[in-house]
Amino acid sequence: MVHLIATQETNRIAANFLRHLRRCLRDMSVPFDLPTALARVGSDARAVLAGDELALSFQQYYQLLEQVPESVAERGFYLRLGALYDITDIGLLGYACLSAENLRKSWDLTFGSTALLPHPLNGTRRVCGGRVEVLLHAPLHPGVNARGLQEEWLASTWHWICQRLPEVSDSQELRLELDYPAPAYKALYSEIFPGRIEFSRPGTRLSFPEAWYELPFPAANPSTSRLCHEQCLLVMAQLDNNKSGLIDDVRRMLLMNPQREFPSLEVMAERVRMTPITFYRHLAKAGVNYRMVVLEVRMGLAREYLEKTRIPLQEVAYTLGYDYPANFYRAFKKWFGFTAQECRLGRDGVAHQ
Repeated sequence: MVHLIATQETNRIAANFLRHLRRCLRDMSVPFDLPTALARVGSDARAVLAGDELALSFQQYYQLLEQVPESVAERGFYLRLGALYDITDIGLLGYACLSAENLRKSWDLTFGSTALLPHPLNGTRRVCGGRVEVLLHAPLHPGVNARGLQEEWLASTWHWICQRLPEVSDSQELRLELDYPAPAYKALYSEIFPGRIEFSRPGTRLSFPEAWYELPFPAANPSTSRLCHEQCLLVMAQLDNNKSGLIDDVRRMLLMNPQREFPSLEVMAERVRMTPITFYRHLAKAGVNYRMVVLEVRMGLAREYLEKTRIPLQEVAYTLGYDYPANFYRAFKKWFGFTAQECRLGRDGVAHQ
């Protein structure tokens, strides 16, 4: 069975969000028949509840939210839920955002990677009058709880801003304009958001001073951010080409891996829903083995980093899982026929494969 990496990556995000959903229901003491709700959206409830992170799609997760009773929504459920989301829940994209230099560059990543984070709501970002604002658009599907989705998006977005810029978490410069009347749980807004909150406005928007855009992130690591972003771009480029097949899926899954250690054969087999033996045999029929595919991906990434970035060679080696740079240098030369240093400094004079 072919599983495109975009689906798998967003399914993992859905699995992370589902953990927060279950916690929110539990914290609010909400009697919610989750197995039945999961079955209604077409997912394997048993697999989802057993922890299978690929068993629930991003779309199914938001269909699941539609089943939350109105009486629960009227207690501020969506605000509470969004405030629980962590930026690392969104995987590799989250790591790229956390390690970016500032909010401007971080938002450039997220607003340019909607294929990896397909939220039901879309927003338009602009700078106007010295403020950055995001205007939320109505969802295309008329049956959804538009207010709930806006609350979830606003609460999670604000939480993620505060994770990257803790110094603004109590700022009165934040402004919310909401296109719906004040709900009964209006006080909860003030607990989550500082600053001015206005209801019954023509549109829903979040805004803050443009100066926040340039505040440096405490966890900034431009090299890490570039590496993560490169991997996101590589995956999305491959998705645009509509590639399929087990080997292509494995390659894309490896590209999306946010850790410096690539998954073992056993872990990868589980991700593509095969036993290790079956996975091994499928690769063998294609004339490759898992180790060869991992090496191919490593070398492909290495060449991308050497040709398109100025990241030091030792850091490239470490990022690709090599504890000793010398091992990376040998592997690179054996694979391409020229050295990593030649690739970095003399690519115009090197015969590329």
